[in-house]
Amino acid sequence: MIDPIISMSTRRIAISLLAVVIVAFSAASCAVQESNTYPIEVFSEMHFSQANRMQEPPRLAPAADAVPFVQIGTEEILDVPEYRERPYDAARARELYRINCATCHGMSGTGDGPAAQHIVSNDSYWAQTNDSPYVGPADLIEKRATYDQEAMINLITNGVIVMPRFRHLLPEEDIREIATYIYDQNTGVGR
Repeated sequence: MIDPIISMSTRRIAISLLAVVIVAFSAASCAVQESNTYPIEVFSEMHFSQANRMQEPPRLAPAADAVPFVQIGTEEILDVPEYRERPYDAARARELYRINCATCHGMSGTGDGPAAQHIVSNDSYWAQTNDSPYVGPADLIEKRATYDQEAMINLITNGVIVMPRFRHLLPEEDIREIATYIYDQNTGVGR
C-alpha cells in the first residue's frame, strides 16, 4: 500500500512541476519577441502588419476625367491642354469672388473690403516689419484697364506681396472664373 501512495504523491509532484514548467516556458516565450526580428511573431505590433490598413491614409479615387495610359508615341495621349477651364457661370464666379477676394478688394472691386482698413493700418504686421503701412488692396476696376486677363490670372495664381498665392487654395478653373468675373463688363466686378 505504501507504493501506490508514494506513486500518487510523486505523480502529483510531477504534474505540478510540469505545469510550472509549461507556465514558465509560455511566459518566457511571450517576453522573447520584442524586436520583431524573429520571423515567427507571437505578439507582433499590428501597425506593422500588412493585414491591418486601419492606420493608412485613405486611398484616393482617380479623377473622373482620367484616361489610362495605353502607349507612348501617339499625340492623342500626350496632348495635354494648356489649362483647364469650364463654361463661365456669372453666379458661381460672383460667389467665388465674394468668398475669396471681396474681403480685401470689396464687392465693388475698388479695394474697400472690410479687411482693407487692417491691411493699411500702422499697427499691421506689414507696417511693423517694413516701417510703413502697406498701400492697400488694388482697385480692380483700374487694374483691369492696365492688365490683360492672362496677367490677372497670373497675379491671382502667384499672389502679390500681402495677397496670398491662390494656386495653393483654389483649382485653376476657379481662378480663371474669378479673373473672367473681374473682366466681365455686364455682370462682373462693379456691376
